[in-house]
Amino acid sequence: MSGKKQDPRGKEKRDVLLEVFGTPQGIKALNIILEDLRFFHWTDGEGERALNEYAKFFVRERLGVADTLRIAEAVMAEASQSRGRE
Repeated sequence: MSGKKQDPRGKEKRDVLLEVFGTPQGIKALNIILEDLRFFHWTDGEGERALNEYAKFFVRERLGVADTLRIAEAVMAEASQSRGRE
């Protein structure tokens, strides 16, 4: 994490969130939250940009996502599947 003071309860928060979002229903709920936070969309205006920045913070800091290569692989897998549905 980028030189900022780390939240001493960060691991505890991450563990709770991973447990909650680690279920099939939790994954659906996380998707809804990330959609609401404009994570998957272009942003228009200061408010939407702030939501998008929080979404990135949430994924990176709260969920602890650090392996960007795995994210890229998942994106490409979805892109390939989506191409087949056209």
